[in-house]
Amino acid sequence: MVDNIGSNIISSLGGGSGLNSQSIVDQLVELERLPTEQRLDRRETRVEAQISGFGMLRSAVGEFESALEPLANADTFDAKRASISDTTLMAVNSLNPEAVPGNYRIKIEQVAQSQSLSSGAYASKDSAVGEGSLTIRLGDWSADLATFTADTNATGATIEIDSSNNSLTGLRDAINDSDIGVQASIVGEEGSYQLLLTGPTGASREMEITANEGATAGLSNFNFNETTQNFTQQQEGLDAILRVNGLQVTRNSNVINDVIQGVEFEVFNSNASEEISINVTEDKSLAEESIRNFVDAYNTFYKEVQRLTSNDEGEDGKGSLNDDPLAGNVLRSVRSMLGNVVPGIESDFSSLATIGIRTKIDGTLEFADDGEVTDFSNAISNRFEEVRNLFVPNTSSDNASIDVTNFGSRTQPGSYDVAITQEATKGYLNADPLAVTFPLDTTGKDYSFALKVDGDQSATITLPEGKTYNSGAELAEDLETLINADSTLKENFSGVNVSYNTTSGALEFQSKAYGAQSSIEFTSTGADMAELGINVGAGTAGQNVAGTINGEAGFGFGNVLRGAIGSPAEGLSMTVAPGATSATLNFSRGLGGTLAGMVDSYVRNSGLISERESNLQEDMGEIEEDRRDLDRRSEAFRARQEAQFRAMEQIVRSLNSTGDFLEGINDRLPFTAPPR
Repeated sequence: MVDNIGSNIISSLGGGSGLNSQSIVDQLVELERLPTEQRLDRRETRVEAQISGFGMLRSAVGEFESALEPLANADTFDAKRASISDTTLMAVNSLNPEAVPGNYRIKIEQVAQSQSLSSGAYASKDSAVGEGSLTIRLGDWSADLATFTADTNATGATIEIDSSNNSLTGLRDAINDSDIGVQASIVGEEGSYQLLLTGPTGASREMEITANEGATAGLSNFNFNETTQNFTQQQEGLDAILRVNGLQVTRNSNVINDVIQGVEFEVFNSNASEEISINVTEDKSLAEESIRNFVDAYNTFYKEVQRLTSNDEGEDGKGSLNDDPLAGNVLRSVRSMLGNVVPGIESDFSSLATIGIRTKIDGTLEFADDGEVTDFSNAISNRFEEVRNLFVPNTSSDNASIDVTNFGSRTQPGSYDVAITQEATKGYLNADPLAVTFPLDTTGKDYSFALKVDGDQSATITLPEGKTYNSGAELAEDLETLINADSTLKENFSGVNVSYNTTSGALEFQSKAYGAQSSIEFTSTGADMAELGINVGAGTAGQNVAGTINGEAGFGFGNVLRGAIGSPAEGLSMTVAPGATSATLNFSRGLGGTLAGMVDSYVRNSGLISERESNLQEDMGEIEEDRRDLDRRSEAFRARQEAQFRAMEQIVRSLNSTGDFLEGINDRLPFTAPPR
C-alpha cells in the first residue's frame, strides 16, 4: 500500500513515468477476471432459476398427488349414506364402506344391562383386604345364582394382591387395571365403604369371582362362585333383544356392529311396538367428485410443467427447467400411464378413455359427456363397480380358503397361481385319560399347574376349591377360561382351546395360533393333576404353511404365505385356511395406486426431485468455491502487476536521475564553452 501511494505521488509530481499505475493495475485485473466472472454469474443465475423451478415443480406434483390419494383409496368408491326414521330409541354411530345397501326395519324389545355386585362393608378405604389372588371370569349365572357357565369367548383375569396393594383402594385399582371391562368403585361413607363391581353389558358377561388366599387372609370375603357368594347382586346382566326385518337377534351390548353389515348403531330404549327404519344407500357422488378433481388437478399440473419446460424464458420460473430432463420425464411418465391400459384389470374398463375421459389436442384431459357408451356419467351410473376397479387396488382369489390380505410397493400386477405344499397347523397337547370319574369334586385336591403357551410362561393356575364338575366338557371349559385369564398370556395374545374327548376320556389342549412357534408345555403340576391326565411335558409344535407362487417358493409364517423377496409377488400376503391346496389370485394396483406410487417416487424426501435439488445445491457450493478461487487468482495477478509497475517506476526514476547528472556534467566541461 505504501509503494502504491509512493507511485501515485511521483506521478502527481511529474516524476517517474507519469502513469497512474494503480488505475492501470485495477483495469488489468478487471479484464483478467471478467470472462470467468461472467461465466460464473451466468451459471449461478441458471442454477438459481432451476432451484426455483424445481420448487415450483415439487409444488405442482405435490398438488397432483393430493388429488390422486382419494382415487387410490377404496373407501372413496365404497362410501355409503344412511337415514334413520327415529333417533329417540337408537342412533347410527358409524357407517363403514362395506355396508350393504338396503332398507332395514328394527324393533327394540330389550336393551342390554350390566350385572352389578356389592361387597360387605369396610371401615376405611385403606382397610386391608388380604393377600393372594382373585380370579374373575365372565359368563352366565342361572336365575337362582346356583350355576355359573363360563363364556369361553370372554376374557377374564387373575388379580394379584400383595403387601403393596393390600387395601380396598388397592383392590379397586387392580381390578380396573385388569382391562377386562369390569369397573370397580368404592361407594359409601366414613366407617362403611363397599366395593361395587359393574361388569360389561350382557347376560353372558356376568361375573364369577374365586379367591386364592395368600400370606394374609381376607380375600375370601370377595368370593362370588357356586360355593360361596359374599357379594350381593344388585342387578343382573341382560342382553339387548331386537328384531331386524322380523328376525330376532340378541347381543350383549347396546352398541351393535354385526347385525347390519358395515353399520354400527346404538340402542337407547326399548319399545317393542315401534318399528325403526334404517335406509343404507350407495354414495357415488364422492367418487365422481374425486375423479373430476383429479382431472382438474392433472390439467393444472400439465400446464405448470409445460410452462416450466418452455423454450421461452420469462417471469415466475417460465422456462427455468427447459434444459433439465427430469421435469419432462415426470410429465411423460404421467401421460403414458394415463393413456395406457392399467395392468391386472380384466374388465373392458381398463383405461381412462374407456370410461369417457379423453386427451384433448393441447394435452389436457376432458370428460366425454356426449351420451356415447364411453360417456363418463353413464359409466358412473351404470358400471360403477368397474370404474372403482379401474382406480383402486384390488385383489381376487378363486378359492375362498386362500385370501389375499396385503400387497407391497414392489408387488407386480398380474395373475398368480398358488400351490400349497404344507398346510399350517396349531401346536397341541393331548393329556392322558382321566383317572377319576364324574361328578368330579375339587375339595381338598391340589389341581394347580403352570404352562407355556407359544413360549409364554403363565403363573400358577388353580381350579376352584370345592367345585363339582358334572362332565368333561365343564372341566375343559373352566380350564380354558382360567388359562386364558392369565395376565402374561393375555399381554402376549397367547391363548388355548381346551376340549374333552369323550372317546379317549382325555383332555386336549390346542394353541390358538398357527405355525412353528405354536406350542403347549406344562412346566409344573400340583400333586393331584395326574388324576386329570396332566403331567409335566411338552406337546407337539405346530407348523408353518408352505407353498409356491407362480412356481417360486413363498415364505410361510403361521398360516400366512408371502411372496419371495425379489420375485414379482414380493409383498403379496395371503392367509391359507386348513385344507386349501391351490388358488389363482389376481392383483391390480389400479390407476390411482399406480400413479400415486410413481408420483411419490418424485416428491418423497429421498425422491428424484430431492436428489436433483441436492445436486443443484452442490452446484451452488461449487460456484461459491470457484468464486473464491477467482478472488485468489485475481489477488495473485494484482500482486504481480503491481510489482512489475513498481520495478518500472524505479527504472524510470533511475534513468531520470542519470539524465540529470549527465546534463550537469556537460555544462561544466571546458570544451563545451561557447566560442569567442
